[in-house]
Amino acid sequence: MTHSAAHTSFVLERRFKSSPARVFQAWADPDAKRRWNDCHAEVGTTDYTIDFRVGGHELHRAILPDGKKQLVDKVFLEIVPDARILFAYSMEAGGRSLSASLVTVEFHADGSGTFLKLTEQLAYLDGHDDLQQRIEGTSEGLDRLFLELAEDLPTH
Repeated sequence: MTHSAAHTSFVLERRFKSSPARVFQAWADPDAKRRWNDCHAEVGTTDYTIDFRVGGHELHRAILPDGKKQLVDKVFLEIVPDARILFAYSMEAGGRSLSASLVTVEFHADGSGTFLKLTEQLAYLDGHDDLQQRIEGTSEGLDRLFLELAEDLPTH
């Protein structure tokens, strides 16, 4: 087997009617985060924990539609309340490492609301590539965040 890493990135932006403090809180509160989490809705969660502090982990174990076990392991690298969250995460399925990512989520005051910018830098391992699905899954999670904040969904 050839070991390789391919690198890419994507940026998603959203505007919320809620304040930066309220949008940030939806990321920080374990119950809220579990409701809108950025994982695909079709994934069958078997275990979810979050320790929202620098050095803390967010673990998501699931069974994929094809029956493979999936693990997403995040570690929080920086948390600036109401302004920024920086985390790294790895993803594996069926015992195979698929990717590692660095994600920066920025919260900016935008009038009476919030402009959110999410930047994900990815290293895909050994030929794995699911960029479109990763973008779609993260977008779906952000759409569920609108619902969590009781806002109207944006038009894309």
